[in-house]
Amino acid sequence: MSVDVSRAARRLRKHLPDAFRLPTEADPAPEPRHLAVVCFWAAGLGLGGMAVALRAFVGLVGPSRGWYAPTVITIGLVGLACTIAAFASVHHRRLPLALLGAASVSLVAGWIVTGL
Repeated sequence: MSVDVSRAARRLRKHLPDAFRLPTEADPAPEPRHLAVVCFWAAGLGLGGMAVALRAFVGLVGPSRGWYAPTVITIGLVGLACTIAAFASVHHRRLPLALLGAASVSLVAGWIVTGL
């Protein structure tokens, strides 16, 4: 099992720097339609995230629950990291969309947790 883990770790170390790097002048520009989709999706996530943040603030002011603040903060940071990573990988075809999908799942999780 450790052989499979080390092989996967090596493969990940090899491909991650290529996936998340700033494009150079030699790289082709992303397709305008693709960039627009990423921007609009991220904008929607930002608006939804503001709604979740408002609900989280109201939840933090209310009765104290020990698990609430760390959970809400973790969910928010995961969503934010996925959205930032989507922009960092915008020169790829599918990776930004997968990352924005993960951020959307994080947003839904935040909406559910803050509704409790």
